[in-house]
Amino acid sequence: MEVHHPHHPPKSLKDYASEFIVIFVALTLGFLVENQREHYIEGLREKELAKSLLKDLAADSVDFKEFQELRIIERKSVNQAIKILENQGLKPTDTTLYYHFIRGVFIWRHPEFRQANLDQIISSGSLRYFKNDTLAKAISDLKMQLKRIEYRQDREKEYFYANIQPWVVNHLNLAHVDAHRNGLSRTKMMALLEQNQSSAPGKPYFLDTQHQNLGTQTANMLRGSDWLMNVTETGYYNAYKAKSYQLRKLIKSNFPD
Repeated sequence: MEVHHPHHPPKSLKDYASEFIVIFVALTLGFLVENQREHYIEGLREKELAKSLLKDLAADSVDFKEFQELRIIERKSVNQAIKILENQGLKPTDTTLYYHFIRGVFIWRHPEFRQANLDQIISSGSLRYFKNDTLAKAISDLKMQLKRIEYRQDREKEYFYANIQPWVVNHLNLAHVDAHRNGLSRTKMMALLEQNQSSAPGKPYFLDTQHQNLGTQTANMLRGSDWLMNVTETGYYNAYKAKSYQLRKLIKSNFPD
């Protein structure tokens, strides 16, 4: 059997150099194309995350404003209750004091923030998509402020459950708001109380009021609660509003469309 060997002229150094250049150029172009593709995808991802975050911040801004408006009303009732307690004492038939207790003391509320997109940006490493350092820092700063608010709200909640709620159970006659417990809206219940109407006419509004210094102690308890809320407002919520506004402004300027 005959074996035929191909006959190729030996390659010169120039041929090898040409092949090397062709391969090098192909690899380099491939790398550049892939790099450009990744850069493009990251840019799209950055914009997508920023727009989602902006949507959350805008919705939170509306909800937070409503929360603050309610808290202003409730804190006014807390302070009205303090004045009544100090000037008139704790009387079991005081309908005005009862109204302020139901409106401002009986309830503790706190804001809830949309953090799913914010957490995804930070925890998944997506913060690296944001090429603007000021914007990236603003995102981190907002998350840190929300953490501070969370810790502060825990402090308020602890005070409420340790002091306010036990007082309510022991001294506030909740029979007068049975209609609310059975389904009547809070707004309508408050309107009835404002007109001195209740679910338990003839019954005392406050229980076990004969304890010595109960009025003074109650006023002091309410002062502590209002003090906590004031510090939360001035030291935590105001900072959140400023950071949220700044972040929204940065997102809009970096992604104008």
